Amino acid sequence: MTSAALSAALLVSGLSLASPVAASTQDDLQAAQAKKSASESEYQDAEDRISDLQTKKDNAIEYLQSLNDQLTDLNDQLDKLQAQYSDTQEQYDDVSQELADAKAQESKQAQSMKVRIQYIYESGSNNSMLDTLLSSKNFSDFLNASMNVSELTSYDRKILKEYAQTCETVKDKQKQVQKEAEQISTLQEQSKNKREEIQELVDATRQDVDGYAASLEGAQSSAADLLESIQKQQENIDALNQKAADEVAAADAAASQEKRTSTATAIAEEETKSSSSTNAGSGSSSSNTSSASPAATASSGSTSASSNSASQTAASTTTPTPATPTPATPTPTPTQAPAATDTTTTTDNSSSYSGAVLTAAAGRIQGPSGAETYYNMDMSGVVSIMRSMGNTDEYWVRSDGVKMLGGYVMVAANLSVRPRGSLVATSLGTGIVVDTGGFAVANPYQLDIATNW
Repeated sequence: MTSAALSAALLVSGLSLASPVAASTQDDLQAAQAKKSASESEYQDAEDRISDLQTKKDNAIEYLQSLNDQLTDLNDQLDKLQAQYSDTQEQYDDVSQELADAKAQESKQAQSMKVRIQYIYESGSNNSMLDTLLSSKNFSDFLNASMNVSELTSYDRKILKEYAQTCETVKDKQKQVQKEAEQISTLQEQSKNKREEIQELVDATRQDVDGYAASLEGAQSSAADLLESIQKQQENIDALNQKAADEVAAADAAASQEKRTSTATAIAEEETKSSSSTNAGSGSSSSNTSSASPAATASSGSTSASSNSASQTAASTTTPTPATPTPATPTPTPTQAPAATDTTTTTDNSSSYSGAVLTAAAGRIQGPSGAETYYNMDMSGVVSIMRSMGNTDEYWVRSDGVKMLGGYVMVAANLSVRPRGSLVATSLGTGIVVDTGGFAVANPYQLDIATNW
C-alpha cells in the first residue's frame, strides 16, 4: 500500500473522528445547568433565611420567658400589696371606730357637764352651796361638801380635756393610717399599670413567636421544595449527559466505521494495482520463454495460478465487514484522559503518582486520570444531593484549599463517564465525583476539582 493511499485513508478517518454533540442537547444541558445553579442559589438563600428566622424565634422565646418572669414577680408583688392594703384598711377601720367612740364619749361628757352647770346656775349656786353647808352635821361635813362641789367642777373639766386630747390623738392616727393606705393604693396602681404594660409586651412577643414559627415553617417547606427541584434538575442533567455521551459514542462509532471502511478500500485498491502489475509481468516472461520445456511451462502456469489465487484471497481478506457499532474511545487529547481509564474501578493511585499537581497558579494540568482544572462555588447544594443519596461524610476544606467530603477530594465530572459517588485518582488525592458541569459535554474525561482558590 502506497504512502499516498494510507495518507488519504487517514485523512478521511481524521475528518470523521470529529464527533460533536447535537447543538440542541448542548443548549439544553447548559440551560439545565444554569437553572440548577439558580435553584442552588435560591436554596442557599432559603437556608440563610431559615437560620435567620430560627435565631429570631429563639431570641423571641427567650425574651418571652423573661417577660413571663417579670409578670410573675409583679403578680406576687401585687398580692403582697393587696395583703398590706387589707391590713391597713382594717387598721383604718379600727382607728375610725376608736375615734367615733372617743368623740361620742367626749360629747356625752360635755353634755353631762352642761347639765350640771345648767342645774347649778338654775338652782342658784349660792343657795345650793348654803343649803349644802347648812345641812352638814358638823364642820367637817361642811368642809367636805364645799370641796366636793369644787372638785366636781374641776374633774369635769379634766375629763373633758382628756377626751379632747384622745380625739386629737385618734385623728392623727387615722390620718397616718389613711396616708399608708393611699401609698399602698398608689403602689397597687403602679404595679397594675406595669403588669398591663408587660402583658401587652407578652402578647406582642407571642405574636412574634407565632409569626416566626409560621415563616420558619414556610421557609423550610420552600427549601424542601427547592431541594426536590434540584434533585430533579440533577436527574435531568444526568439524562442530558447520558444523551450527550450517547451522541458522542454514536458519532465516534460512525467515525470508526468510516475509518475502517476507508482504510479497507484503500488497501483493496492498492492490492488490485499490485496484482495487475504482477500479471502483466508474468505474460511478458511467458512470451520470452516459449521454447521452454512442457514441464517448465506447466510449472509456470501452476505458479501463475497460485499467484492469482493468492491475490484473490488477499483481496477477499481485506474486504471490509460491517461491524456492530460500539462506543469508541476518543483519542486522548490535551483535554481528555487515556482511553483505557475505567472510572468505575479506579482506585487511589495518587500515592504513586509523581506527575504535575494542580495548583491555582497552574490552572490546568494533565493528572493521573486526564485533564484537571478547578472551580470555586458554594457546595451546600451539592452536599445536600450527596446526603439525599445516603452519603454522611463530613464536608470540610483542606489546609491547601481543596474541598473535601470525608477523606475524598470533591470532583465534578461527566456523570455518564464517571457516575456520581464513584472514586477517581487526581493529582491532589483520591477524588469522589459529586457534581458535573457544562465542560463535561465537550470534554467528557476532564475533571473539575472543587477548591476555594
